[in-house]
Amino acid sequence: MPCDGKSSLAHAPLDGFTDEQRDYLASMLDQMDLNTVYKAAHADETGDGGNVNGARISVFGTPLEDLCTQEQLKLAEHPDEMWPKLRAHAAEAKMPEGGDTFMFKHHGLFNVQPAQPGFMCRMRIPACKLTANQFEGLGDLAENLAGGYAHVTTRGNLQVREIQPQNIINLLEGLYDLGLTCKGSGADSVRNITANPTAGFDPQELMDLSPYAKALHLHILNTPSLHGIPRKFNIAFDGGGVISAVVDTNDIGFVAHKLTDEYLAANPEVAAACPDGIVIRILLGGITGHHDFAISSGFACTPDQMNDFAIATLDVFTENGDRTNRKKARLKYVLDDWGHTKFTETVEERLPFKLLRLPEDATHPRGPIDRQMHIGVHPQAPGPDGEDLRFLGVSLWLGRLSPEQMRGIAAISKKYGQGDIRLTVWQNVLIPHVPADQVDAAIADLNALGLDVSASSFAAGVVACTGKFACQFASAHTKEHGQAAVEHLQTKFELDSPINIHLTGCTHSCAQHYIGDIGLVGASTEDGREAYNVVLGGGSDHDQGIARPLTGPVAYDELNPFLEGVIGTYLENREDDETFLSFTRRHDDDALKQLFLKDAPLAEVTSS
Repeated sequence: MPCDGKSSLAHAPLDGFTDEQRDYLASMLDQMDLNTVYKAAHADETGDGGNVNGARISVFGTPLEDLCTQEQLKLAEHPDEMWPKLRAHAAEAKMPEGGDTFMFKHHGLFNVQPAQPGFMCRMRIPACKLTANQFEGLGDLAENLAGGYAHVTTRGNLQVREIQPQNIINLLEGLYDLGLTCKGSGADSVRNITANPTAGFDPQELMDLSPYAKALHLHILNTPSLHGIPRKFNIAFDGGGVISAVVDTNDIGFVAHKLTDEYLAANPEVAAACPDGIVIRILLGGITGHHDFAISSGFACTPDQMNDFAIATLDVFTENGDRTNRKKARLKYVLDDWGHTKFTETVEERLPFKLLRLPEDATHPRGPIDRQMHIGVHPQAPGPDGEDLRFLGVSLWLGRLSPEQMRGIAAISKKYGQGDIRLTVWQNVLIPHVPADQVDAAIADLNALGLDVSASSFAAGVVACTGKFACQFASAHTKEHGQAAVEHLQTKFELDSPINIHLTGCTHSCAQHYIGDIGLVGASTEDGREAYNVVLGGGSDHDQGIARPLTGPVAYDELNPFLEGVIGTYLENREDDETFLSFTRRHDDDALKQLFLKDAPLAEVTSS
């Protein structure tokens, strides 16, 4: 059946819809010209496919009546066409209700009531890079149109909060004036595209991949079919720098590798395609909240082919992702159903080139990652005239910034650096390109803002989601409890290797508790106190592994002594300079429980 008009669609049987609803859907499809996106499945009793009678209308094969609620909302109103509604809500100082609450998220506007008044707005900061002028302007927006603070997120992004509905258009226009947007930062969108925060000045990196991240960001912003995909989608680019982009937690991860001389000599066609010897390994399917890391099946491409691959992957996902069950709608479930090889080869069919198939030993391993290089003063690649430059890793309390601090960091970046500011997935800020002989002066200016470039191992490694103070899903005040835990632990221990603590308020895992040395997942005790389930031994990149359940729930007022006991037991029982991660992985689950719970027996966690 040709999907070319209201009359044909209106006559198709749509079980579960009234005649009025069928007419509305048919008219809407026709007016929105969605023929290339929402397809008709051809079927009738005689099997002669073009017959209108008996045809069923579907969205990429899913009958309309089987679509989940969110898919029906996106079908009735495309996210790109919501600007009049946003303006109307602002004019009436009205918060969204019902389905609009979900749809507003496509524009980065989250109704977080009753946890907190007004909206939270999440930005898009492609490649985690900002100019000083943008950072300064964001500080002004946070002060004038939001709650007077901002948070760096676990995707190298920024959020502002307590935005009253009458201010949303002013905020969005303010972002546009800064060359920024929050479109597609929530709901069923490709989220903020990340890259190494040291991209372009990292002395270890093989290649600066941030331009590719920014180009892909712009393509997605300007492609309507990529707004309202089956579920959220994460993409990261890793050029091999010393600070990781944590690509293996993403749906697509691109990682630069150096081909070995032996492989290049034996494969002249690959050498011709990769004249500098750099190739991109492709990882797919990361979603640690569902216990999966992105993996490589041996497929690779050249740097210039990355974005074509990403776009084709998004198209295949758009057409084949589950639109009936939100819990099974991520890319992982298409990969589970098809297998990585079939999926990647299906993507390849849409490309004007063939992907490379590389054995593991065709490339050198990725360079080392320093888990605490995001804090402190560090050498960077020399400037164009051989300048001796440093980048400053500024420590923040769980990502929080005041407008004054944002304007101050922007001023320091312009005064001592090159007006370049980077955000990290570890919820802090980098100021690059500072001449070595001006570092002390820059630090003094940071100190005057109440900021520093030093932190304890605990403070440098703690990550927390928003938590209960502003998220309706959270079971615990993660940021407040995380800060209290760090302040307690750093008075008890001085570590010689990092212990990352990840606090997340619920099982949505926004703080990725499964990749922390210690993961804390919001819960509650039988008497209703805020509490945490505890998992141990997670990691990413070279330390890849899903943390294992230890115990819980541990009430928040018992958390600090409990963590003190865990870390003290580790230090007493480790071998030589063994890290916490190595220690936990050396012991099986029963041994860890015997070690860590012998003095404080608590209910075991059966799931997290």
